[in-house]
Amino acid sequence: MKNTPKIESFVYSLLQSRVKKTIAILIMLIALVSSVMLVTSELVKVKLLPAQYVDNFSIYIDLPEGKSVYETKEVTDCIVGNLKSEEIITDMSVFLGESAPVDFSAMIKGRLFASGENIANILVNLKREHERDESSVAIVHRLRPIIESNCSMHNAKIKFVQAPAGPPYLADVVLEVTSDAKLASIEKLAYKLENIFKSTDGIVDVDVLTDEDYKSFKVILNREKILKSNLKLEQVKKILYLSFEGMDIAYVNDENAQNQIPVHLVLNSKTKIFNSATQDGLLSKFSEIKLMNALGMLVPLSELVEVKPTLKGHKLISKNLSPLVNVVGDTDGVSQIYALLDMREKIQSELSSMYDIEKIDLLDFKLVDKKTQESFKLHWDGEQKVSMDTVTDLSMALGVAIVIIFFMMVVYYNNFSFAIAIILASFVSVVGVIYAHLIWDIFTPTNFYMTGTSLIGFIALIGINSRNSLLIIDFTKQLIQEKHLDIDRAIAVSVNTRAKPILLTVLAIIFASALLATDPVFGGLGVALIGGTLAAYGVSLFIVPIIIQAPLYKQYKSKQL
Repeated sequence: MKNTPKIESFVYSLLQSRVKKTIAILIMLIALVSSVMLVTSELVKVKLLPAQYVDNFSIYIDLPEGKSVYETKEVTDCIVGNLKSEEIITDMSVFLGESAPVDFSAMIKGRLFASGENIANILVNLKREHERDESSVAIVHRLRPIIESNCSMHNAKIKFVQAPAGPPYLADVVLEVTSDAKLASIEKLAYKLENIFKSTDGIVDVDVLTDEDYKSFKVILNREKILKSNLKLEQVKKILYLSFEGMDIAYVNDENAQNQIPVHLVLNSKTKIFNSATQDGLLSKFSEIKLMNALGMLVPLSELVEVKPTLKGHKLISKNLSPLVNVVGDTDGVSQIYALLDMREKIQSELSSMYDIEKIDLLDFKLVDKKTQESFKLHWDGEQKVSMDTVTDLSMALGVAIVIIFFMMVVYYNNFSFAIAIILASFVSVVGVIYAHLIWDIFTPTNFYMTGTSLIGFIALIGINSRNSLLIIDFTKQLIQEKHLDIDRAIAVSVNTRAKPILLTVLAIIFASALLATDPVFGGLGVALIGGTLAAYGVSLFIVPIIIQAPLYKQYKSKQL
C-alpha cells in the first residue's frame, strides 16, 4: 500500500487503533470544554448587540430642575470649547432648551419632546470613516472622561449617545424600580442603586430618571394696588414678561427683507437674571423695576406683586398601575452582561443590611425594607432585555434546526444512530467559532465580542457540517455495497475522496466571510463562519469517521461476519 494517500492511510490507522480513537475523542472533548471555559472566564467576551460605527453622535445635557438657561449655556459652551480642538470633528450644532432634530436615538429615549431651560443637546459630526484612524466608538470612549472632568459644573449630567445597532432600548442597562410604596421611598432606593451603578467598572452616563423637587417662587398680581396706583393690569403683565423673557415692541420695514424685522426689547444680562434664592432677594430685584402711571409717577414693581415660595413637584411615571423610577446607565468598552452581574452581586452585598432580598424570575429581585416593610421590585430592562429575547429566539431557532435535521436524517437513513452521529459531529463546530473569536480579539485594537450574529453563524454551520457528514456516510455505504470494501477501508477511502471537494467549499466560505469579518455589526457572523467552517472540516476528516464507525458495523455486521 505504498501508493495509499496520506489522508486515507491516517484515517484507516485511526479506525484500527482503539488508543488513537480514544485520543482523538479526548482531544475533541478537551477542545469543546476549553472553548466553553473561554466564554465563562471572559477571555472571549459576549455582547449580543455590538455597537456600529457611524459618522456622528449626540451629547445630552441635563441640569437639575430649576436651573437657568444661563447655567445650561455655560455647560454647553464648555463642552463645545473642549471639542473644538478635535481635528476629527467637522462641525457641531447646539440646541439650547429644546430638542434636536429627529433621529433614531431621540425617538427611543423620549428626547424629542424634552424642553426647558435646564436641557440642551449637541449634535457632533465626524470626518468620514476612511478619513480618520479612530472609530466612532473609540472617539466617544476617549472624549467622555475629558468632557466629564472639565464640564460637570452645576450638577450637570452629560450623556454621550450613539445610534443603537439593533432593536430600540432606553439605555444599555436599565433597572426598573416599582412599588406600591410612597414615591419618596422608591426614589430613596433608586439613589442607592445609582451609587452602585457608578461604582461598577464600565458603567457610564448613570442617571435616575425622575424629577427632583426644587424651590420656586410664584408671582401674584395685587389687583387692588395696581388699580389704586393708576396702572393697568396689562401694563404690569407686560413688564413682568419683559423682565424674564423680553418681547417685540416694534417692527422695522426693510425693502430687501421678506418679512418685517422685529425690535426685541430685553433687559441686559445682569438685570435680567433672577437667581436670588430668597423671597426678599427677588422682591429687591423687582424694586429696581419701576412703572410710570397715568399721573407720571414711578411705582416700583415690588409694590404691585406678591412673591410666594413654593415647592415644585415632579411628574409621576407608572407601570402596571405602580409608581416607576428608572435607574439607567450605558456601557463603555464592556458588555452589559458582565456589568449587570457585578451590580447584582453588589446589590445583594451592600443592601442586605437594609432590605430583605429575594431572587425572582431570572435576574430580578424583590426587596423588602426591614424597618417599614415596604416592598420593591427590581426588574432589569434595556439592552439586557433585548439580548435575552435575542438569545431566546436564536436558541429556539437552533433547537428547531437541530430537530429538523435530526428527523430528516432519521427518515433518510432509517437509522437513529447515523442521525445522532451527524448532529454530534455538527455541534463540535462551536469550538472553531469560539477560538476564532479569541484569535480575532487578539489582533483587533478594540474588544471583539461574540454577538448575536455569531450565533446566527453557528446555526448556519450546523447545516454545513451535516452536509459534510452526509457526503462521507453516503459514499462509504456505496463503497461497501458496490466495491465490497471492509468498513474501515471504505470510511478511509470516502474521507480521502471527499476531502478535496469539502476543502474547496470551506475555502469559498472563508473568502466570502472574510468580507464580513471587519464589519462592526456582522463581524461576528463572518468570524463564526470562518472558524466554524475550519473546525467542521477537521471534524469531517477525523471525528466523523470515528462516530459513524459503530453504526456502520451495526448495520453491516452480518457482512463482516
